[in-house]
Amino acid sequence: MSFFGVVIPTYERTDDLRNCIKSLLPENQIFSKPYEIIISDDSNSDSSKEMMMNEFPKIKYVKGKKKGPAGNRNSGVKNTQAEWLVFIDDDCIAQEGYLNAYYNAIKENPGILVFEGRIFADIPRRTWAEGCPENETGGMLWTSNLCVNRKLFAKMGGLDEEFEIAYEDVDFAHRLKKTGIRSKFVIDASVCHPWRTLRQKGNNWKRKGYALDSLKIFLKKHPDAFPTHGSTKTYSWHVLRMIIRDLPFCVIFLKCRGIDILISQIIDLIRTALFVRSIANKK
Repeated sequence: MSFFGVVIPTYERTDDLRNCIKSLLPENQIFSKPYEIIISDDSNSDSSKEMMMNEFPKIKYVKGKKKGPAGNRNSGVKNTQAEWLVFIDDDCIAQEGYLNAYYNAIKENPGILVFEGRIFADIPRRTWAEGCPENETGGMLWTSNLCVNRKLFAKMGGLDEEFEIAYEDVDFAHRLKKTGIRSKFVIDASVCHPWRTLRQKGNNWKRKGYALDSLKIFLKKHPDAFPTHGSTKTYSWHVLRMIIRDLPFCVIFLKCRGIDILISQIIDLIRTALFVRSIANKK
């Protein structure tokens, strides 16, 4: 049985997927235990499938559920019996020693069943119209770089597929916290995540307003999470922070590149603050 089952959900990113897979091949990883890579593909085209058949025929390829990233990851999990699951995004590049770092952390921390790794950007930010889920200190439990014991993942019911765009990892982390499951940050289990456009074009399939829609689903499912995940004060502080810190940074250092996206984000945060305030008033 494989020690790791590396699950890579993908959607219309053939070139990125190729680079991600290459970074995980034995010649690029200092790791001697058996592991397998599982590609779960939600793409509408056959581009990634054909690439896999031609370049990586021995790597397991399955079709996803087309229900978003949560369903796509769950689909990959169903196709491995590995002892541990490693989730990495199709546009991430695993660094040398990535799998070995998780392996060492598992052996050194027998009571821990969830580990998260570092996520860093490839280059300094050039415009506010691009994003990267950077994680330099832990505590995020983002599925862009996460390692979970497979039996625990099954016991938790996997990722909730009701979250079709985002918050599936926020939901998973909240459920772990409620059950008292601890996690550990492994800085050497590192992946590079390139900046991605935030504009509604290309491979950015996330629709406008998805964050608030996902929060509504989350708070409906977890009313006990309020106000931790739904504090008017917290969202108001985020609005103020973006105005007094991020806006000057965008103007001075980014030369106003992507300022329309920043303004849109501020407006979305104000809407979110008003939404959670309406919930608070009902309690």
